[in-house]
Amino acid sequence: MPERKEYTQRERRYVQEYVNERFPDREFVIYNVAIGPPPESLAKAHPEVPLEHFRRWRLYADAIVGWKGLLILVETKLRNPKHGIGYLLQYAPLVHQTPELAAYMGRPIQLRLVTPREDPRVIQVAATHNIIVDIFYKPWVGEYLREVGLM
Repeated sequence: MPERKEYTQRERRYVQEYVNERFPDREFVIYNVAIGPPPESLAKAHPEVPLEHFRRWRLYADAIVGWKGLLILVETKLRNPKHGIGYLLQYAPLVHQTPELAAYMGRPIQLRLVTPREDPRVIQVAATHNIIVDIFYKPWVGEYLREVGLM
């Protein structure tokens, strides 16, 4: 039986490096942020339970960045950037319903898909939905993509 490789969380490292390099002057960043309100039926059935308990039933975005009066919703995809478009479209209407972001409700939302390789089809589709595709390459990402046969 072939030896199994140890799992490495790459996208968390990738999103942190991206935010640190692209937004050094940010007001704030929240990584792995639960988006939207808790499921209404659960919250009503259990009003005594703190909001944090319902995190597992909410959707998660890679990051929310407060920058120059905007809320930037960041989704990173190392391997399949086309999936990021759907996630961003699903998350966007939930941002202003997120209790943890109540202080920033009036800010416009900017959607960003971050990926290491340019894919013209993804860029074209993203543009039709006002999603910025930011190509962000790091040598360690290139090594990983070569390792899995994507480069």
